[in-house]
Amino acid sequence: MSDAEHMADEAEYDIVDVDVRSWVESARSNPAQYRDRQVTEIVLAAIGLAPSLNTSLVLKGGAVMALAFKSNRVTADVDFTSIVEPAGFADQIADDLNAILPQTAIRLGYLDLLCRVQTVKKMPKPLNFEEFDFPALLIRIGSAERGTGEEKRLEAGRAIRVLDIEISFRDQVYAFQELNLTGPGVAVRAFTLHEIIAEKLRALLQQPIRNRNRRQDVYDITYLIETNELADEDRRSILETLVEKCQARGIEATPESMDDPEVRRRAEVDWNTLALELDDLPPFDERFAMMRELYVSLPWP
Repeated sequence: MSDAEHMADEAEYDIVDVDVRSWVESARSNPAQYRDRQVTEIVLAAIGLAPSLNTSLVLKGGAVMALAFKSNRVTADVDFTSIVEPAGFADQIADDLNAILPQTAIRLGYLDLLCRVQTVKKMPKPLNFEEFDFPALLIRIGSAERGTGEEKRLEAGRAIRVLDIEISFRDQVYAFQELNLTGPGVAVRAFTLHEIIAEKLRALLQQPIRNRNRRQDVYDITYLIETNELADEDRRSILETLVEKCQARGIEATPESMDDPEVRRRAEVDWNTLALELDDLPPFDERFAMMRELYVSLPWP
């Protein structure tokens, strides 16, 4: 059974009301961020309305942190996991989005805001894209105000203001919730609390393997610890999901894995740059210790 079929068979999932328009309006004083959030609202609603996309894509990353969990960390892109295979999907998504974005913007009251796909980039390489273990798409959504010089650039695929949408494939999703966008009255699937924490713990453990630095994951995990009371059942679900995600990536997670000095070193790289996204950046040592305490407290066998 595919991930899509398995998730479609799930009988129960949480539905969370999200006032996405309030989130958009909270950035009004920052014109660039305000435009990005308006486009994000349009894109999320379009995905919720598109039959080809609303059960195929699961929102994750900073957008879920902001909308579902009220994080104030500023993020400029929007990330999804696809629960369908990339074959065919990559070649169709631009047409699907461009067909529904204009009517979605009007439905939301953005009568003079135009959105259009500018580019679709297959990663890591276009050649034999579907054959990679974990391929991804980077979709650039341009925006323009109707009747301005921006509009011509948008139509030519050279929009000045773009929002990056990244869609990853073959990342197992074990549970989702639905975010009910109360303004447009549509819903999008999104990672649950357990799924987010397990995904971010996995990403931290995978830093040395992928030669990546993941400073935002330490902050996000500790934010979720502080704002959610984790019971024993929550910790069990996080561990089960973490182990499955690690196995899918060829990682053996153990109670000692987070003590790898390289994991800590990479997580600390560029930590101070988070000050650009936060009003008050806490010390790294404090946050890493809090994240590690959760990790070792999981009910390891």
